[in-house]
Amino acid sequence: METENTHTKKYYKIGEVSKMLGVPASTLRFWETEFKQLKPMKNKKGDRIYSLKNIELLKEIHYLTREKGIKIAKATRKVSGSGSDSDPKAVLVKKLRELKNKLQVFQEALGG
Repeated sequence: METENTHTKKYYKIGEVSKMLGVPASTLRFWETEFKQLKPMKNKKGDRIYSLKNIELLKEIHYLTREKGIKIAKATRKVSGSGSDSDPKAVLVKKLRELKNKLQVFQEALGG
């Protein structure tokens, strides 16, 4: 699913994020309309530029919709934090991804 480390760059084009998550670019554009928290910047040409924060949000959306099979309406509530039934597995996956990124930074700092 992840082909490159998300901590090496600050901003990514839609094609790069698409490959990272293993979903078509059209899916990312659709999620942008459904999840109001997801607001990628656009350059002068109008191309979408995703920040690391956007990518983390997309990973959470991907986990909920693709891996858990939750419908968009329920996933929207969960992502926005207004869902009363926050998924402990989603929270755990998010924390594990953060830990993985930190460990990768340490590994690179050690030259490995």
